[in-house]
Amino acid sequence: MMNNTKNIFIFRGNEILVESGSNSIVTQKPAQLESVAIVDSLNEKTNCHESTYSIAFSPSTPAPKGTEWRQVRTLLASNPESTTQPILKALALLNWRSTSRFCGRCGALTEDKNDEIARICSKCGLVIYPRLSPAILALVTKGDQILLARNAAFTSGIFSLIAGFLETGENFETCVRREVLEEMGIEVDDIVYLGSQPWPFPDSLMIGFQAAWKSGDIKPDGVEIIEAGWFSPDRHPSLPPIGSLSRKLIDNAFNKISQM
Repeated sequence: MMNNTKNIFIFRGNEILVESGSNSIVTQKPAQLESVAIVDSLNEKTNCHESTYSIAFSPSTPAPKGTEWRQVRTLLASNPESTTQPILKALALLNWRSTSRFCGRCGALTEDKNDEIARICSKCGLVIYPRLSPAILALVTKGDQILLARNAAFTSGIFSLIAGFLETGENFETCVRREVLEEMGIEVDDIVYLGSQPWPFPDSLMIGFQAAWKSGDIKPDGVEIIEAGWFSPDRHPSLPPIGSLSRKLIDNAFNKISQM
């Protein structure tokens, strides 16, 4: 017998509706929201057994009694990937749909394409696929230490890995070398892929690499990076939240160093 399970997600911007005081996702549309106008909705068949129905409300929509709005990224630390992956995908598709309502070639309205995840221009027929912006995370090692940096946008004092978007004409290895050199003034080598994570804020895919220090002294660019240093497992600053790929790569690196 076929399982017709449907995942229902209710969003408000980058927030999702959960039960008050918990991380449990609200899986049925509350009666209080029946009369509230929605911004968008999508019904996506993920495989032959499941479908995902997602609803987006305006930023001013209050949470119904017994529920609360929670930032999606805060759920990553307390839920397994099997739970968060469809949520991240649904949010990414809603973000994409909000910026693809009009054709970029002729300006006419677009509509859903029936046979694939895409929009099609109602006038010139241009097919528009979901946007994906690849960004690298560089775990740079030097002996028994790793490079951590504080981005100017990190007002909480958190240090993380060097990150940057892939540019046109680059491969990932070239991007890692360029970003580390531009932001830190050092050269790296021996680049190895470590893992990836969808990051729909609004449309990124984070791709992690490890690289070995080759030459140069740390010189933060002073624009994106305002502070950086080499850190060990027993001496390091505040780290990114659990659940993010950057934190996973940092923890794994520190664990390996501790076992050396």
